[in-house]
Amino acid sequence: MLVVCVLALAACTANPAAPTSEVPTASTTPRPSEERPSASPSEDELGVEVDPHGGTVLFDAATAGQDTAWAAGYYTSAEDEPSYGLLLRRDGTRWHVEVQASQRFPDALDSFVRGVDADGPDNVWAVGDIGDLTEDYEDVRRPFALRWDGRDWETLRPSDLPKLDSLNDVAVDGSRAFLVGRRGDDKTSIPVFLTWNGRGFGRREFPGGSRFHAVDAGSGHVWIAGSSSRGRCADSRPAIWRSTSPRSAPVEMRLPPLGRGTLLHIQENGPSDVWAVGERGTSRDCEGYGSDRSMVLHWNGTSWKEVTLPRWEGSLRGIAVIGEDDVWVAGDEKDNSSYVTLMHYDGRRWKRQTALSEGGSNAFGLVDVPGTPNRLLAIGDPD
Repeated sequence: MLVVCVLALAACTANPAAPTSEVPTASTTPRPSEERPSASPSEDELGVEVDPHGGTVLFDAATAGQDTAWAAGYYTSAEDEPSYGLLLRRDGTRWHVEVQASQRFPDALDSFVRGVDADGPDNVWAVGDIGDLTEDYEDVRRPFALRWDGRDWETLRPSDLPKLDSLNDVAVDGSRAFLVGRRGDDKTSIPVFLTWNGRGFGRREFPGGSRFHAVDAGSGHVWIAGSSSRGRCADSRPAIWRSTSPRSAPVEMRLPPLGRGTLLHIQENGPSDVWAVGERGTSRDCEGYGSDRSMVLHWNGTSWKEVTLPRWEGSLRGIAVIGEDDVWVAGDEKDNSSYVTLMHYDGRRWKRQTALSEGGSNAFGLVDVPGTPNRLLAIGDPD
């Protein structure tokens, strides 16, 4: 079941999707009052629809105005079948499949579209990777990127990109794009940062032991979230890198003492208002599963500070920054697979909201919908 939610800051709709058909309309509901209890709305309020076919998981989303959005992920027809990357598009109130990676890479063993970003309806990038075999029949990952100019999607194949093995995320700022990924095996990989200046790519490698999970850009600044260590995965700690000019290399920033952990998403709302979400512990980087101990960080233009969360166990992976005193985070609660948890920060305290998702959901992405102040878009995995 595909989870695509258009949230009135508290409601979620599970929508059917199949790789060859149009995705049904996502529903919206009015914004709840501030006094409304933090309980799940009824099914009638949400307009929940259940996908009988299943098989679609989404990682990331981007919006370009109130009527246009994209979502990146993959679909599979059965648990033992390969996964194939796809990119969905929302025009008005309806979703449809915009790009199928299997059509662009018909010989790939599998594929994933892992990240998408937009700086307007005619300037969109998406990144991912495909499975391939070497001449010695060894499994390898190979990266690709997609670029939309308002007319066509250009496919940047592995041979069109600087040397690396996978791409995790992309950020667009005007004519520039910034891509993060890795070279080498996941546990012994080298972080790679690519820059697109409108004509070609630049490439920088960073010390091994670090991991780039997410990137955002705006006003000439670039922000990268992930983890850093001196070599051992078990020693990884949350890390953020920043570049303050188009030609400068991102530099690791000073963070408060946080212990071991990693950051999974970052969003800027200007050079002096940047937020990041992640989790404590190294199980995600080292073992591939979350720790259910979340953290939220805020940059005020001078320093990074941890913003204390209410007592809660779960994984936060999505964040939408509307203003310094209007921040939303989304995630899934430990031992509760029936709800997506949303928390709102008003500059002083967090207020928890719970949005129903039929069959459960792991929320991966959360973005503001421009031009509609009471709407967010959330995407994720129903399993």
